[in-house]
Amino acid sequence: MVTLHEHKNSLKNKRIKNLVAKKNKHVLKSRMKYHFGNLQDELQTTYSNINSHLHTDSARLVLPVLEELTALNFRLKELTEGLDKTFELFIVGMGNYGKSTLINALIEQSVADIDVRPKTWKVDVYDSTLRENQCTIIYRHGVTEYKSMEDTKLFIEDEEQKTKKSKKVVRAELKKVLSDLQTKEAIKETEDYLKKEFLYQSNVVEVRWPIDKKALSRNFMVVDTPGLVQENLSGDTIVSIQKYYHKADGVIWLLDATSLAAKKSKDMVTELEESLSKVGGKTDNIIAVINRIDLVRNKGGEEAEQHVLAEANKLFGKHFDNFICISAKQALEGILGNDKQKTGESGIETLIQAINSHFYVNAQKIQLQSREVSYKQILHEVTDDNYSIKAYLTRLREEQQQYRERKETITNKYSSIQKNFKTKLNDIANTFLQSAENRINNHAQALFDLESDYERENYIKDYLFCLDELQLELESYLEYWTREIEELMKQLVTEVVFTEYKFIDPSAINKRFNDADGITRGSFSYKINSASLETDNLSFASGAGIAAIGGLIFGPVGLLLAGLTSVLGINRGLAKLFKSGGVKKELNKAINDHVKDIKNSITRDLNGNKNKAQEIVTNNLKNSFSSLHGPYESSLEVEKSLSKLYEKIERPIVYPSIKTLLLYDKKMMNI
Repeated sequence: MVTLHEHKNSLKNKRIKNLVAKKNKHVLKSRMKYHFGNLQDELQTTYSNINSHLHTDSARLVLPVLEELTALNFRLKELTEGLDKTFELFIVGMGNYGKSTLINALIEQSVADIDVRPKTWKVDVYDSTLRENQCTIIYRHGVTEYKSMEDTKLFIEDEEQKTKKSKKVVRAELKKVLSDLQTKEAIKETEDYLKKEFLYQSNVVEVRWPIDKKALSRNFMVVDTPGLVQENLSGDTIVSIQKYYHKADGVIWLLDATSLAAKKSKDMVTELEESLSKVGGKTDNIIAVINRIDLVRNKGGEEAEQHVLAEANKLFGKHFDNFICISAKQALEGILGNDKQKTGESGIETLIQAINSHFYVNAQKIQLQSREVSYKQILHEVTDDNYSIKAYLTRLREEQQQYRERKETITNKYSSIQKNFKTKLNDIANTFLQSAENRINNHAQALFDLESDYERENYIKDYLFCLDELQLELESYLEYWTREIEELMKQLVTEVVFTEYKFIDPSAINKRFNDADGITRGSFSYKINSASLETDNLSFASGAGIAAIGGLIFGPVGLLLAGLTSVLGINRGLAKLFKSGGVKKELNKAINDHVKDIKNSITRDLNGNKNKAQEIVTNNLKNSFSSLHGPYESSLEVEKSLSKLYEKIERPIVYPSIKTLLLYDKKMMNI
């Protein structure tokens, strides 16, 4: 038998144990707030750094990253604030399992729409702390708006209609183009493109509805989740529970007594289990409820109900500890009609008792556990390779490397073509000069047999120099290398540009939507500017083209030959001069100088064309990269900021000391 002294000691130890547990919970909550707050600060810093380096709104792939950083920051803010909020009780189940009816029964008033298909893009929170007739609309990026209940209903209906209309059009268009798509990559990119550019997606993530204070709603906020089994644009079924589970403190998991073995119900539970297993979570904050038990009882009585319970244990026993059978319809009818017998038969009182004993008594402990699991869920999502920010960071790094490689390729290709056309021009010039030298050395003496300057000039020009041959060769040379520079430009432009989509042409898809009313159009991927590829300005001699060759070769010949014939003269001393080799020397010097001038002029113009072409290609490289990521130099800062963020995110949680927490609390009180 326990003595009075032992009883007092037992009570004292229990009080101490409770005080220690309470203090431990307080410390854990403070540590979680501290950690969440630090990560929020890091997200804000990352956002500010990236935004400060953009300098433009054309960085098409970076802008969604900024939006996602804002949304992620808001999710962490929700987690932090959730530690001090009223316990949030999520109602989860298939769309036609009686969720709205159960919600109305739990809050003892008819607020949630019954027989209305659940919205696919928001949660509805029924909150007794809100002002009468004032709803709170929360957007994805944390913006909050307030409207009356009537205005909120109209607004939500308008959002739903826009979503439905755009989805209908997009699905129809996708169906048309699917047969033309050859690869799974093209199909995925087409879906992504249609979804991004044409599918209306509401930014509303949550609507809070004011309700009267009743027994359950004093201690709990009841949350209606959207339809969790949806179809993508291709018509494939997608089950998604983890998207909303991380927000919940506690969950009422609704099953249908008439279709327990429904595949989608099992898929939802399996998906949740797999999701939680990745972060070490459990389903111990879930109460499993079997609804529509009245339909089973009406057909087979108590025996049929026991059969349903046995089947539920067989199918879901490894996930849930026990099951509560209810009739949400009977419960609501009984509550609204003040029919205690119907209310009692419905099983709703058993459910409310389970909610209070399972959740209310252990509310703070469960909230702390659920927030920790929620945080791990977010981290797991954010560090997944397919998460939008992580996927962008991977792509950015790859395309920065490609940018450097492509820039180097442009330089190398044009250096190579420059080297080649210079080498070829030297070959032409050297071959020509060698032939001219041979002719001069062997036949220059014939000049002494000619009587007039006119005859001597023509002999030098047409026979000793053979400038007509040089003209033909240089015309062919220029035509070839001007075309080579042009073709290389066209080739490189298509090779070096960056595009958002690698397997599809968005402009072709866009044409299909010209007559699609009500579809919001976005800007499209970078397009090569055809005007920038005009090649008229790549012709020889500043636009004069090959026709300028003749003038370049023969234009200065008159002055050149006049000097030579004046040296030759018509006098007795000519023979002496010829014997000394002076005429040959002057002729060779003249043709060498002339060819050198021609080479310099041609090289200068070809270099100009090469530089223009290289500039066009480089600008397309820079502009296409910038259209996706911003200027290359700025993208380095973006990559640096995101890498630093992921270093912080991927570090294990290190909770601060008590001293640090006290200083942090003091700091927060002074803000």
